[in-house]
Amino acid sequence: MFPLSLFILILVLSALVAAEVQNANRDICACGFYDPNTEELFTDSIIVYFNETASLPIDFEAEHYQHKYEKDWNVLYRQGADPSNVRLTANDSLQLVVSPPSSDHLVRGAGIRTARRDIHYGSFRSFIKGPSSQLRGSAMSMMWQYNETEITELSVMNTDKPSEAWIGTFVNNEFTTRDLGINFTTALQGNDANRNYTVLDGTLGNGSINPWDYTEYRIDWTKDFIKFYIGGNITRMVSHKDNTGMPSVPSPIYLKHWATGNQYSMEGPPRKPSVASVGWTRMFFNSSSTTDVDRMEFAARCSLAEACLIDDTSLRGTTPYSKAASNQWKQSKRKSIKRMPALWISVICIAFSSLLLAHALIRRAPWRKQVDSDEQCHSPPAMTTLPNASEEPQHSSRDNSIRVSPESSRQSFDNGCASKDSLTIGRTVPSPGTSVYGGSIRSPDLYSGSTPFDSRGTTPRILSPYSSNFNTTLEELTLPEHTRIAKGLRTISKQASEKTLPVMPAPNPDDKIPMETVTQSVLPAPRMTAHPPPQRERIDYLAGLVALCAILVTVMHFGLTFVPAIIIPGAPQHYASEAWAQKFIAPFILNQMWLGVFFTTSVRFLVAGYLKRGNLKDIAKAAVRRTPRLMIPVTAIAMLEYFLVDCGATKYLRYIPSITWSNWPYVTRFPTVGHFVSEILELMYLVPNAVPQITFNYCTGVLWTIAVQLQGTWLILVGVIVVYEVKTPWKRMAYFVFCLVNHWYAMSWGSYLWFGLLLADLDITYAYKQWLHKRPLAYYSLMVFCWLCIIAGFAANMIPNWSDFNFAVYENNIHPDPSSGEPIWNTANAGYPAYYVPRFNGLIFAAGIQVIVELSPAVQYILSMRVLLVLFPHIFTIYLLHGLVFWSWGSWLMILLADRDFSYGVNVAIVGVTSYALLLFILPIVTPIVEALGKDVTTLVWMSATERSPPRRRTLFPFPDDLFTRRESGDVEAGGTSYPVSVTATSGRSTPSDKSKDKVAVREIGAF
Repeated sequence: MFPLSLFILILVLSALVAAEVQNANRDICACGFYDPNTEELFTDSIIVYFNETASLPIDFEAEHYQHKYEKDWNVLYRQGADPSNVRLTANDSLQLVVSPPSSDHLVRGAGIRTARRDIHYGSFRSFIKGPSSQLRGSAMSMMWQYNETEITELSVMNTDKPSEAWIGTFVNNEFTTRDLGINFTTALQGNDANRNYTVLDGTLGNGSINPWDYTEYRIDWTKDFIKFYIGGNITRMVSHKDNTGMPSVPSPIYLKHWATGNQYSMEGPPRKPSVASVGWTRMFFNSSSTTDVDRMEFAARCSLAEACLIDDTSLRGTTPYSKAASNQWKQSKRKSIKRMPALWISVICIAFSSLLLAHALIRRAPWRKQVDSDEQCHSPPAMTTLPNASEEPQHSSRDNSIRVSPESSRQSFDNGCASKDSLTIGRTVPSPGTSVYGGSIRSPDLYSGSTPFDSRGTTPRILSPYSSNFNTTLEELTLPEHTRIAKGLRTISKQASEKTLPVMPAPNPDDKIPMETVTQSVLPAPRMTAHPPPQRERIDYLAGLVALCAILVTVMHFGLTFVPAIIIPGAPQHYASEAWAQKFIAPFILNQMWLGVFFTTSVRFLVAGYLKRGNLKDIAKAAVRRTPRLMIPVTAIAMLEYFLVDCGATKYLRYIPSITWSNWPYVTRFPTVGHFVSEILELMYLVPNAVPQITFNYCTGVLWTIAVQLQGTWLILVGVIVVYEVKTPWKRMAYFVFCLVNHWYAMSWGSYLWFGLLLADLDITYAYKQWLHKRPLAYYSLMVFCWLCIIAGFAANMIPNWSDFNFAVYENNIHPDPSSGEPIWNTANAGYPAYYVPRFNGLIFAAGIQVIVELSPAVQYILSMRVLLVLFPHIFTIYLLHGLVFWSWGSWLMILLADRDFSYGVNVAIVGVTSYALLLFILPIVTPIVEALGKDVTTLVWMSATERSPPRRRTLFPFPDDLFTRRESGDVEAGGTSYPVSVTATSGRSTPSDKSKDKVAVREIGAF
């Protein structure tokens, strides 16, 4: 019993001595702690040597948590902390253990944090031994963290390969790039912020520092800078003037050992328990709990000479603190009423704008179909037929105008057709031979079978799609055909010659301006455009094929984002069913092969016109329209995404990798608007197979196919001209084979485009489908061969799931390396091809399915289903927007459900259903905009490039040039009783006339 009693007595005396030393240090260092190197003075301290304590000091708390998700693009595991993983060994150190990951990707590590949360600026030093080099990657970190934006971290990371172990220094969640730290084998020369790297053999510095053993790590934090030290050498400095977002709020200090599987930092996680150790920690800092009075008292009673030196290793103990120091700091909420008026004004303006937009949308009702005029207007109007070539029109000499009342015209126009009996207009339309606009009335619309009036100008005028008809009168329109040809006027087709003209009754002698009746056939409802573009021809089964491919591409991107195991072989699985889906479903519908069908199908519509007519105008039209047709909508949607990403719409995308276990989704905002413009231009002129930079700033990165389409346009437009000139069939086919083989060998998407051109040429030039249908043996032989091509394409995807042979790797390696010309298998680029590189199995699949779709009535029937045809007009919208829906709404909803402990299967199902529902909901809203920006604007571009511009008109047309100067000279009498100038209908110029005859003209001018 005596030895045991003696041992207990010695422990008690040691504790008393330590307490006395600690109290003495508190009294001695009552004037703070001074660092002569940095000339910084701090008021408080936490000094702990873990080999001198048998339990965790009360100044620290062991962490206990289990994250439901992490915030990082490349984190596939979630953090956890277990107090049982915090271990104190006798006379040694504090050990922090990381356990192997669980089946649901949770890695339980260990960590401690200071009980105080009021630490505000200071110098923090720890003696740390990092994780073992024999285990997979983890990180031993010293850090302070208030929230996601107020964080500073120094991490010692062993990584999966010891040669790549490094020490990272990060501020405010910087991306973990190697230039923000140093490798274990990197030497530091000099003692300033400028770093000069020299490689040594397994040591850091001059050989006295070994990061695999205990090393002192230090962070100095002031309001002006943050400095990181390793072994007393400064490795990085972040100044406030260069980084205005530098941490500036009070926070606790953390020491933790953790792992998340980030492939760009620590890698891992370890498959066995991994240990990191802390020998001691010395923290000197200021407190945010200190009041201004306390600071004044401290300055009055203390001087620098009385402060303790930070480098004094004999210091022990902790500065006393109040309970308030353990509370988390909160920023004071300062409410100011100065912003409230501006806020309410903004709210009111937004409310009015929204109301007006809603009203316009409801009144315009773009989704309503135009009611057929035959259903609304039942009474046939009185008409006379247009004279034939041997007849001349009969008109009264006094039929010089047409007048319709505003009430009846407004009512009839609102109803979408003219009134049953007649219409009256309250403005003058001259008789045949006189001028309405530029000295003429424009000809009837020969396309639509009606004569629309343009209501935008001050003078009613009849519209026409022909610019050459601006100087054509009604009298000229009624001339016989041979007379019109002799005069060089536009001819009128037989159908147009049978159109009717209004019956014009005798004028009322009491009216100064005669009234005439206009029938519905002459004055239909006004239209916004003179001539709607002709309906584009659509082949239903090809439309269905493109719609099907678009849907499959979105499903593939959904899988890559939320369920990567069904797409990527070897990806981590949430459920065993994902592996079976990857083996049996993904090779057929969730792969790159369906993307090639877009390229082969688009060529048909691009070259069909030229192959039919051989007119270079078709080539010119495609060349002029192709780029704006694609790029205008792409630019608009990319700008929309730029705005939404900048507003934080994809904020939660960074959280989902730790839930989905997929690091495929990634998007970041453009640094500046200039970068946006630059990358849009790059997309227009990039030569595939390069990947445009915009894919990193655009949701899902699908825009790389736009570069393929644009560059392929010029390839095919030039190629079809050459093909058209090769008249001998066997030479023509040999040329196709030559181009296909060379593009395949050069790993160019041009092979897909050339096959699409070949198929279009066989159909249009040689009518191969009719030829095959007459020869059953040839037809069925070709069909069997095409099905074998499809099966071979699928088999190339399935074989790697069941064997070690990978066709894509082998096929990729036989191609030449672009930089050296050597076969790729002799270079560092050997291996599985990138997603933007075309593959042979994709080519034969696209070729086989394209031929089958062209030839098989059964397949055509399936692809002509209504559901696919309904989606076809929206495929461009689906293509551009599906990624935004998945990465904004989908990511937010997934985090929301995960936070409420939904199982992953239910979570993904809800996210999938709602994401596609939202996508379908926005299609009717966005598609008209996309079409207007693309097709309609492109049509106007083509019209402006091919049609002659209207003649230039004077500013005051149809009034005289001296309209206002004569008013100033007094020619116009007060009250509008007279005006000495009349407007000649035929020329639009003024001539003197009797004042009594011009009173009406003055009133008409006043109406304007």
